[in-house]
Amino acid sequence: GRSSSTERHTTALAMASLLAVAFALPGTQTGRSAVLTRRGAVGAFVAAAAPVAVSADGANSKATVDKARAIYGSRVVRLASASPEAIIEDQNAITLFISGAYRAGPNGNTQDKAISKQLLALKKTALDGAKSGDAAKAQGALKEMIAIAKLTEQDGYDGNYNPKQRRNPGAPPTEAIVAQMGSEAYALYDRYDARSAGAPQKK
Repeated sequence: GRSSSTERHTTALAMASLLAVAFALPGTQTGRSAVLTRRGAVGAFVAAAAPVAVSADGANSKATVDKARAIYGSRVVRLASASPEAIIEDQNAITLFISGAYRAGPNGNTQDKAISKQLLALKKTALDGAKSGDAAKAQGALKEMIAIAKLTEQDGYDGNYNPKQRRNPGAPPTEAIVAQMGSEAYALYDRYDARSAGAPQKK
């Protein structure tokens, strides 16, 4: 917000001033006294920088939320039918989905905070079940998470975040690209149309 922007501007000016003091060597300061002056200024520089890190708001946009839901949310959907070992191995996908899709930090909104709290509790239940080898418990918690978050698989063939797509940064949604390409839409993914019975075999 405006206040955090003002704080960052003020802190930046303070840091610049402190650095100037730290490395200025007036004629009256030599030897040990000059070293102490620089040390004191560097210490103040660190102290001034600390509040900026603490007050970072971690704001997210609709684009980043959509991306988190498509990439990590899709992995969560698949984990709901995975083995306990697979759930443990890909547990970071659950964490990245929750933190990326819901603004639950100090400046987050009330609804996101409430949903994030629910999902984090379900994540714990899922991992507890997976670590004890209880597939039903782990999968059940993940299915409940999927229902609350209204998740679907979005990184498949027609999704905007399919890693196999040959798309450029800033390109329009997959649906628009495919509509423009017509019968050549397969080229978005591969040299050959894998869905065609007469497609050439890769070498």
